[in-house]
Parts: sequence; structure tokens; C-alpha cells
Amino acid sequence: MLVRYPNEILETLSAEVLAERLLKFYQEMKQKDGSDYSRAAHKAIRAGINRYLTSETIGKKFSITTDPIFKKANKSYFAKLIKIRENGISNMKDKHAIIQAEDIRKCYESGVFGGDSPVSLLRVNWFNINLFLCRRSQRNQRKLTKNSIVFKKDKNQVEYVELSEEEKTKNHPGSIKDRTAKIFSTGTANCPVQYLKKLINVLHPGEEALFQRPRRFFSPSLETWYDKAPLGVNSLGNMMKEISAAANLSQIYTNDSIKATSVILHDGVGIPVQHMMQLSGQRSETSIKVYCDRQTVQQERQCSDILAAPAATT
Repeated sequence: MLVRYPNEILETLSAEVLAERLLKFYQEMKQKDGSDYSRAAHKAIRAGINRYLTSETIGKKFSITTDPIFKKANKSYFAKLIKIRENGISNMKDKHAIIQAEDIRKCYESGVFGGDSPVSLLRVNWFNINLFLCRRSQRNQRKLTKNSIVFKKDKNQVEYVELSEEEKTKNHPGSIKDRTAKIFSTGTANCPVQYLKKLINVLHPGEEALFQRPRRFFSPSLETWYDKAPLGVNSLGNMMKEISAAANLSQIYTNDSIKATSVILHDGVGIPVQHMMQLSGQRSETSIKVYCDRQTVQQERQCSDILAAPAATT
């Protein structure tokens, strides 16, 4: 902020002068490469300046976030945040980076996703369920059971997977008929339906959880690949970070990156935003009132094929 006014000292500026400086500062603040900081960074910088000025050491009696004298400056600040959001630079983007198709393929090529071990089989099914069905929190995932997954066939005898009616009702209050996310068989080596079938076949029969703890001592010839214990909430919560590290991906993704990826892939081919809002279970007051037509089976399969494309090319 003081670059344009090198002879000024922040701590000695009056509220009136500081308000003038902040008015320009919020609009002109850039990173070294000339790009805008994220919304989160802007909020942190503004809060940090205010916290510093009002600290016991400095002792300013005004607040740059609430005092009327900073009204124009704050109007400039909020206008900047709107501009950043419109340009797609947001806190959500920072925290929930879209998973690149190359990184998804790398998970398969590296063996981090696959059906040869309890860990790789667990990871690929956990990822697919989150990608296709938008399972949100680790506690929500922890409650999934073997009976949460239902195998069906469409009129062309193509196999697909969807959540059970009980699971839809439990996690998405309201009309369950709208919650139609499906995972269709792809007929490829990395078919998500076949991975799910294999997982269920080697789960511990005495444990109902869908995501179980992998056995420490494992042999492919064993009938049961998992312990009689569910995978912990913390393990589920850090799953995508562990996958990113194990596959040496281009960056460390979070679990929320999977949902962001799912939304972007759907949006890229024109799938109605209302369908994704239904699928994720997150609605604003406005969107609740929007009439949402049920997706046809053809559209549902299109969704499934879009999400499966990166894996199908390995």
C-alpha cells in the first residue's frame, strides 16, 4: 500500500488519509505476475491490516472494516471481490482444485487405482463413488454399507449402479425420485461397475460398512481382503490427499476437489445445473423453488460416461 507513497508511514496515517489510500489499494493490489489474489487472500490481507492497526501496539481506535469513514474504500473492496468471483478466482477454486484428466489417468497407470490389492481397490471405488454420486463428507461416506449400493440394468441390458432408495431418502430429504445419479458399465478394463462388484465380493462378511480397513497381510488368493472393521473417518477425510501423494500427482488434491471436478465435467457438456444441485444435496433458497425435470436414462448414462472417460483411456 505504501509503494505509491514511499514517504508515508502506515501507523501514522489518519483515518481520512488511510481511507483514500485503501480506496486505490483494494483495486490495484496484485501478485508479482500481475494476476489478482484470490478472494480469500484479499479477505485475509484486509483483516490483517485491521488487526494490526487496532492491536495494543498500534492502538488505532477506528476499524477499516466497519467505520463509516471507510465506506468508499470498502465499496471498492467488495467490488474487487465480485470481479474476482466473476473471473473464476475464488476461495473455492483455491481449496477445491479441479482434478486434471491426466492426473486421473496417472492414478490408474501407477497402480494407485486398480483391483490387484485391497488398498488400490478401496481407493478406486472410494474415488468413483465420490465422483459419480457426489458423496460429500467423510462421515457421510463412513455410513455407506454394502446395501447402500444397488446393481441394475437399463432397457438395453447395460448394467449400472445407483444408491438404494433408503440411502437416497436418508441423505437427501425430499423427493427421492429426483436423485438419479448412476454409474454405468463402460466395458473397459477400468469399468467402475466391475470394480464395485469386486470390492463387494472381497469385503469382510461380518462387517456391513462399504469402506473397510484393508488387511495388513494380504494375498490375492484370500477370499476376504479387508478386516472386520470400518475405515476410520480421518482416513476417509484424508483419502484424496493420500491418493495424490501415492500417485505423485501434479498437486495435492482434497476430497472436495472430486465434487468440484464432477460439477465442472457435467457443466462442460450442458447438463442442467439443477440436476447437479439435486445430486449434491446443496440448494439455495432460490434454487429450491426451481422446477427440476427428472433426467432421462440417456442423460444419466451421458453423465456416467463423462465421468468415466479419463479411466477408460488407460
